[in-house]
Amino acid sequence: MACRNGVAFSLVSLALTSLLFASQANAQAAGYVSPYCVKALDKPFCSEVVKVADTWQEAITEVLSETIMQSTLAEPIMASLLKTLPSTTDAKLKDDIGSGCRKSYNDALQTLKEVEELLKTGDKTKSANTKLSAAMSRLDDCEDEFKKIPMPTEFATFYQGSKKLLSTCLAVERTRPDLV
Repeated sequence: MACRNGVAFSLVSLALTSLLFASQANAQAAGYVSPYCVKALDKPFCSEVVKVADTWQEAITEVLSETIMQSTLAEPIMASLLKTLPSTTDAKLKDDIGSGCRKSYNDALQTLKEVEELLKTGDKTKSANTKLSAAMSRLDDCEDEFKKIPMPTEFATFYQGSKKLLSTCLAVERTRPDLV
């Protein structure tokens, strides 16, 4: 099982890295920024994620789907990673980090699924942005779990990828036609 989690982590890292390099190469070559990404911090990355979208609905669905997929991988990656912490790390601290990050990602995932449902029904209350911001805060809670020990590099890469995707969701959501 640990091998499978390691493989999943490696595949996710490879996919995010490839997407990042491809987005930078495409954006530099074409100078193109998707209209759904004008508010994104990383416009080339955002443009690559939503490149197949012709409408705002397609763009937000694409980036939200990617973010949900990334969030579902957190638990097995975290479980595998906790086993790699130094043996001198207190067992209770390992458990606290594991359960805290698991809860953070699970809460974020639940919120992302709520956003998905809101968007399917037209988000009449226009609360998707608030919920996406709440999901971002939940991910920050996972980072807070690493107060006493540094976040392992492998998980930090995964965590930063999660934050980047969620930030991209927020940026695309903010270009919603009825909000602009």
